[in-house]
Amino acid sequence: MKYCRQQADRFQTRARSADAKIVSTKNMVLYFLAARGLKKIEGREFMLRLQKNSQDSVEITDESQVPMNCRELELRVPGRIWEAVLALLPEGTSKLLASCIHDDTPSNDAIKEAASRCEEVPGAQIKRGVHLRVA
Repeated sequence: MKYCRQQADRFQTRARSADAKIVSTKNMVLYFLAARGLKKIEGREFMLRLQKNSQDSVEITDESQVPMNCRELELRVPGRIWEAVLALLPEGTSKLLASCIHDDTPSNDAIKEAASRCEEVPGAQIKRGVHLRVA
């Protein structure tokens, strides 16, 4: 059993190494094409070409500037505070609720939705990337 686990670990390490080499090679080819303003390279057996991604990507340029409505929150709310929230948020409770925020991160979906409404989201930008197609 121990031998099998060692072999599995060895294969996983080799797979991670191979994946890293693939990513590195693709990035090198993408850089080569971009640096020369090429869209494709044709060989005898295959063709390498740039292809636009099917979806836009979100790039966070300054996380601190992304507004609250474009974030996902993880909260730890004590029961007594939650009951107060259910009682229609008195003014003092809203401050307590704000202090319960455990973590918040920008939400790509909310940022894309805001961009689709032509709203600018500070600290984030939408861009369409490219990937390498081997045919």
